[in-house]
Amino acid sequence: MRSFTLLFCISLLSPMNSNAVSKASAALKAGLFKEALEHISIAQKEDPKNADIYRMKALLHESLDQPRKALKCWEACLEYSRDKNIRNEAKVHIQSLTAEE
Repeated sequence: MRSFTLLFCISLLSPMNSNAVSKASAALKAGLFKEALEHISIAQKEDPKNADIYRMKALLHESLDQPRKALKCWEACLEYSRDKNIRNEAKVHIQSLTAEE
């Protein structure tokens, strides 16, 4: 399920035409989560207030069992997103990750 969610998120980011996002998408499709994370981190530097990038980065950290890093990314996603659904998703993940600590 996480792989599907990650692929879906990458497909939403792809219209941004970022080379880093394209590379992250290719790495993700190949199942290379760590490589996808490296590329999405580059995309984050290119667009540091893009909530969708933080969302994708958070999901990648969760897939790699890195809850603290995921939590920080969800918090940034919540800060920068104006989309109600994404904000709600971030809140759910933040609550879940906080409960695990």
